[in-house]
Amino acid sequence: MRKWIWIGVFALLVAGIGHFLIAGNSSAILANVQPTTLYWDGKAVTGVDSSGYFHDGTRYLPAALEYKGVTYVPLSLIGRHLNKPTGRDEASHSAWLGQAPGAAKRPSPQQTGPAAVKLPPAQSATAPTETKRPAPNTSASLFGISLGMPAEQVVKVLGKPARQEPSGLGYQWWIYNRDPARYLQVGISDGKVVDIYSNAPQAKTGNASIGTSLPALVRHYDIAHTVSFSYMNAHVEITNQKYQRPLVIVDGIPHIFYLDKQNGDKVTAIRLIDTLMLLRGSFYETKWTYQGEAPNFDPPPLSVKEREQVNTAMERQLLDLVNVVRYRYKLPLLTWSDQAARVARQHSRDMESHGFFDHVSATTGLNPFQRLQKAGIAYSMAGENIAAGYPDAIEAHESWMNSPGHRKNVLEKGFAQLGAGVATDYYTQTFLTLKQ
Repeated sequence: MRKWIWIGVFALLVAGIGHFLIAGNSSAILANVQPTTLYWDGKAVTGVDSSGYFHDGTRYLPAALEYKGVTYVPLSLIGRHLNKPTGRDEASHSAWLGQAPGAAKRPSPQQTGPAAVKLPPAQSATAPTETKRPAPNTSASLFGISLGMPAEQVVKVLGKPARQEPSGLGYQWWIYNRDPARYLQVGISDGKVVDIYSNAPQAKTGNASIGTSLPALVRHYDIAHTVSFSYMNAHVEITNQKYQRPLVIVDGIPHIFYLDKQNGDKVTAIRLIDTLMLLRGSFYETKWTYQGEAPNFDPPPLSVKEREQVNTAMERQLLDLVNVVRYRYKLPLLTWSDQAARVARQHSRDMESHGFFDHVSATTGLNPFQRLQKAGIAYSMAGENIAAGYPDAIEAHESWMNSPGHRKNVLEKGFAQLGAGVATDYYTQTFLTLKQ
């Protein structure tokens, strides 16, 4: 009898604990992650190399969940393809698409994150960080060029650029590529410098230079989880990426330090960029609060002809960026191949037009080598890099350098020629050595 009494007491205790555990405001549900290929207006929006998932800029997330026979699609994925901000407020248990409720809510701009890069997938070892206090002894310039400097002064310091070409963010790139040891891209808008980038071995700003380690960078710059600042009557918060490309703001000037994940997390490139251009490019996950009229951080729209000019400019920059890195590693520089560029360009256009991302064409079934053969190009060796979702050639190049397979193509001693093709934010590099 006593045995049954204790069993009854135990059952009551379990029932009471169970009631206590489910008495809160939330409870778990069992949902199935379906490997669903989602289509938007006939174009696939899920990753080719991770079926059933989409890339939000830092990680892969399920593209669909099934619960009690109903398929649910993430609000963030819908917002991305409607070009509308999305958000969620835990305190009020509310979520929104488009304009946030209330005058001071935070509309999150669309974050165009990198699509997965195949053979092999791109590394995404990213973690957040922040910056507030200015570091000592930090002169914000590269090769004597600083943000806000008049274009005439740039010519006095560096001479005339080798090329002037448009960017997709509303300014002109001045390309200084005659000396790979001092390679520099200078962005000019309204007669003043708004963007400066270099991956050249002699690049240095303040306490950071090419080869500076991440621990040394942390000693000189305040790198934390979120970069916060006020701009155009808005309070901006940027989720940083400490272990891939930390962003710091020193005396009001944004600095991006690109790290080499394959070489001890050392600085491999430096970019000083105007705040508006930083926000236009959606380089990081960004949200903001504003009062009154909403700020406009969108890049200016481009005509078809202007987009083609920007694409051509980025193709040439991809050659420059590769050759500077090869110079640093004492490798032969590559020459431009118009034939290979046509093949690369067609593949980028194919991917953009038909909504796929793969080395094998979804429309022709041809792989990179078959495309070269079809174009009548005789080669002794060849390789291909592809990327998608990056705002410019710099970002695409830096992502390739942090992926072992793509890096191998960039630094392959046996390659002699390169052709690059860009279609908006789809990038293809075709490496080869022509048969003699």
